[in-house]
Amino acid sequence: MTRRLFLALNATDPLADTFLPTLKKLKINADRRDMTVKWVPTDNYHVTITFLGERPEEEVQRVADALAHVCQNFAPFDLKIEDVGAFSNEHDARVLWLGVQNKRSLNQFKEALDRELVDKNLLPQIEERAFSPHLTFGRLRNPRSVKDMISPFKRKSFGKIHVTEIVLYESTLQGAFPVYKPLARCQLTGSADLADGVPEQTDIDITFT
Repeated sequence: MTRRLFLALNATDPLADTFLPTLKKLKINADRRDMTVKWVPTDNYHVTITFLGERPEEEVQRVADALAHVCQNFAPFDLKIEDVGAFSNEHDARVLWLGVQNKRSLNQFKEALDRELVDKNLLPQIEERAFSPHLTFGRLRNPRSVKDMISPFKRKSFGKIHVTEIVLYESTLQGAFPVYKPLARCQLTGSADLADGVPEQTDIDITFT
């Protein structure tokens, strides 16, 4: 048996409130343009750090252990949420996203986490593509230009998320939307500076859900 796994920041709070007025306007704009958009439920808002894909059931505990090992070396940090954009671009869009601050603390964490996962043979390799943190809030059924639809909200700020934990999620498809089930939550309890690297494994508490 396998599970589809990824590691992410939960961004439901406070975005469910701060982004709501803009989301309503975006939905109205999309309807006026006859765009078919699958809007992500606010309960699913997250920022993916590392996608693991289909992994054997017996690796879930090992992934949680690796995550906790890294989390003990980083302190909580804030990330600004601002800007509205699209992949692959505004003229040929399939995905609508909110921009997430590409902060040094976040990059250091991802680098340390990916190294740990590769060392434990839980990730094939460290991705060469530059990390581009974002939060997906909508998917278009057919590629369309969304430039006019999103232009009023470019560079708009939606506040900050305070990152205190990293979550190991399982993704399953149930109906129209995937369901993201948290399997383990690991608190950030250490220093944000990893100049000396990740220390040797110690006993760590992991909260399984």
